[in-house]
Amino acid sequence: MSEELLNKPCVRITIVVDEKIVNHGTGALVKGKGGFFVITAYHCIYGDNDQDVKLHEIVIEQQPAFNKPFSKIEIIEIVGSCKQDDWVVIKANFSDPDSTFPIILASTTFKIDNPVHFTGFQSVSKNECRTFKSRVLNEISSKEFRITLAEKDTFKAGADDAKGLSGSGAFILNGTGLHLIGILKSVKGDDAINDDIKCCEMTDIAALIGMELTDIIADSLGDTWASQQFDELEVTDERNLIEKIKIVNSEYSQLKINRLCRQLALGKSELSSILDRDMSAIKFRIFEACQEELEDFIEENQEAILSSDQINKLIEKFTKRGIKILETKSKKYLYPVLDDELIRQIVLDLINECYLSFDKEGLYAK
Repeated sequence: MSEELLNKPCVRITIVVDEKIVNHGTGALVKGKGGFFVITAYHCIYGDNDQDVKLHEIVIEQQPAFNKPFSKIEIIEIVGSCKQDDWVVIKANFSDPDSTFPIILASTTFKIDNPVHFTGFQSVSKNECRTFKSRVLNEISSKEFRITLAEKDTFKAGADDAKGLSGSGAFILNGTGLHLIGILKSVKGDDAINDDIKCCEMTDIAALIGMELTDIIADSLGDTWASQQFDELEVTDERNLIEKIKIVNSEYSQLKINRLCRQLALGKSELSSILDRDMSAIKFRIFEACQEELEDFIEENQEAILSSDQINKLIEKFTKRGIKILETKSKKYLYPVLDDELIRQIVLDLINECYLSFDKEGLYAK
């Protein structure tokens, strides 16, 4: 659903001079006051040398779905541009008779680590758009901000891979609508190697086309239900991490116990900046997923004594369950960005805080 939503405002931009393609990029189609507009990067239209480009040399096309033919969007006029901030706004003759075009709001109130999606036409694959997941790296400064690709996305070939994505809209998903927070600028050098992308922010663009700037309401994106559920959990197993290990394996290596305790303490310190509301939602989602894992483990292992290997593997299984459930729920809710190691540390915290264990005492009634 989110990919389909993100594809609709994505357009391909090609500069054709004397029947030769001289430039290629992406744009974001949005509805403003008095009609539709395409926002893109300044250099996608005028190149790096600020060449003179005629209106008829700009080709804007939309692809309704994967492998579908492109449809050309008629250009009315260029309504504004800023070379320094790297943006251009073009008024387009586009209609939405079925009212299927997504609701797009402009915003500047995003925060560091907010998840961001952008969709564009890479030069290495000009005939199909691709959606990338990223997160906010820096908040707005001097009319720009940076995003960085999510863990599983990368520009393997640096700037060559990123070419063509300039002009893409940077969106935060909010229910069935989209918050447009910026437009991707040129991706070059160290930024591309580090999977970082500079974006121009929306203040001037929104004012130009009559888009009202709106706040991204954290409560509408957060997993409020899970947070409430965690607060209502009644603790039934009051043993801590060390006690839970020792009761199933009294000979478990003290060295390993010390390491787990150190990892637990480091995790608590690193995670302390996350809001209690967000952390309780994360913990509940991981707890619920790991309860199923523990149920399966107890059914398969009836022995009261476990090997060190069984304990270690169960911690890893808990961690994998946590990673998977947060990936799934992130399609609907907004969570702080967590790497796999931090999720493992949350699992250790859940064991230490009386919610998970290695035996049936850690099973909670539904």
